Amino acid sequence: MILLLITLPLVMAQNIEKVAVSVYPDGYVKVTEVIVPPNYSVVVNVPLLSSNVTGLSVFDQNGKPLLFEKNGSALTVYLLNSTTQFNVTYFTASLTTKTGEIWNLSYNFPYPVTVKLPPGAIVVALSAVPLTITSDSITMPPGNQSVSYILPPPTTTPEKTSTSSTSQLPSPSQTKTTPSTQTNSTTAPTLTSTPQTPSKTPVTISNTSQPASGKNYAPLFGVLAVVGISVGAFLFKKRSKSQKTNLPVSREELLAKLENLGLTDDEINALLYVYDHGGKARQADVRRALGIPKTTAWRMFKRLEEKGLVRVYKRGKENWVELIFT
Repeated sequence: MILLLITLPLVMAQNIEKVAVSVYPDGYVKVTEVIVPPNYSVVVNVPLLSSNVTGLSVFDQNGKPLLFEKNGSALTVYLLNSTTQFNVTYFTASLTTKTGEIWNLSYNFPYPVTVKLPPGAIVVALSAVPLTITSDSITMPPGNQSVSYILPPPTTTPEKTSTSSTSQLPSPSQTKTTPSTQTNSTTAPTLTSTPQTPSKTPVTISNTSQPASGKNYAPLFGVLAVVGISVGAFLFKKRSKSQKTNLPVSREELLAKLENLGLTDDEINALLYVYDHGGKARQADVRRALGIPKTTAWRMFKRLEEKGLVRVYKRGKENWVELIFT
């Protein structure tokens, strides 16, 4: 009887049908061992991949739980008369380690182990030649084995681009609604003075109060607003025109020169934008006008600066771009 108990684990070693290891992105591991016990077995010893496990459970082929005792990395399972196969399932975090960006799964087990890595994982090193390789798993031979892998970065770029695109969509609607609110604010002295007074007072009182204030000054405010806007636009155009005339070449001459340099459309449009703003402009304004990302704009102006077409300098906390005429 004692000899039988001693040789029982060795007999069981030949009846472990499958050992599957599923690795999660955070390094946690789920282990499933499928065992076919010898005929007429009552007690069976099962080796575990680690002594530090949680969620340990044992079920027979019919899904009925079986009694068991754990002693370190060994498991003693008490079988029923009808048990022909049982599964041992447990979780552990002691099989994986991480150094920098590289994860390492290591274990020592006397039977082949099928390893399923997280989706998108890239294997960078193996301790031995795998027995089999499929699209989502690797079967390593028995012994002391290790699998090193790296995980891809989180796919947050599409979401950012989608949010950036959606965040840019309302801006035209805001720019469309801004003039309407401005026109309402400019006509406020004429409109708000007339409807508010009748809403708060009887009709007869509003007729007597309107000639005293609302109808006398409202046209004057409107005329002053129109004149102020016209004068401001005239001064702005005159100033921008004077800035453009101070440049050594005309816009047509600059465009003809740029088209012969093999530049991209964004590069040409960026240089023309800087030209239209007096030969120098903020890099952020050019980027927003062209609708390109910040890093793309930085690389573009870096190339233009290397070609000797612009000079990028710092003014305060912002980058400025200045045309170079040669």
